[in-house]
Amino acid sequence: MDANSQPEGQNPEHTEEPAPENAVRSGGEIGGKKFRVGLEDAYVPFRNRTRRRRRTGAVVLGGLLVVGVGAYGLVNLVTAPDQKAAACPDAAHALTAQEQSRAVIEASAAAAPKFTLNVYNSTTRHGLAANTAAELKSRGFVIGQVTNDPLKANLSVSAQVRGGKASTAEMREVAAEVPGAQVQTDARNDPSVDLVLGTGFTTLATTQQVNAALQAASAVASASAGSGAAGCAH
Repeated sequence: MDANSQPEGQNPEHTEEPAPENAVRSGGEIGGKKFRVGLEDAYVPFRNRTRRRRRTGAVVLGGLLVVGVGAYGLVNLVTAPDQKAAACPDAAHALTAQEQSRAVIEASAAAAPKFTLNVYNSTTRHGLAANTAAELKSRGFVIGQVTNDPLKANLSVSAQVRGGKASTAEMREVAAEVPGAQVQTDARNDPSVDLVLGTGFTTLATTQQVNAALQAASAVASASAGSGAAGCAH
């Protein structure tokens, strides 16, 4: 038997050689997730990875919070009420009262044209009736006939308002448009009203004058109604 021969059935003896320095470790799996760890890779614990993720989420959340606060401040700055209006409530109320008064006047003029207004000229001034009728139409009146006075009256006053007894309120509204106008009833049954311009006419009343005239006429009508009721009570 050869001195170097081994007995049959026995494996030759071998020694484990050390792994080379550049050897790569094989991959593994933990918790269903694959990973690979090599000799040259730095070991990163899972706990440190979780901390990094939490830290990143906190930074993102902080940034969103800063953006939200800035947007809220910008919205408040744009939509903030006017401090000057808040500091001067009396001026705001005065302006509102003036606007309401103007709205009442305009509403009265808009409600007035439930009748037809005829504009007549009793003077020799050419175009007086046409020009006045155009201005009254812009104020909301429904204009009917525009011509010379059919009664051919020679009026020295500013104007004369004619209409039936049932149109007393309408005649007052028309008379308020011409300062110094006189009201005269006739026997007509239709709701039309005539505005006859005289030589004393210069211009129509302003909205403030119209409002004052209507209030005065309403006060006179209320006083007359009150005195009549008192007489019936006696």
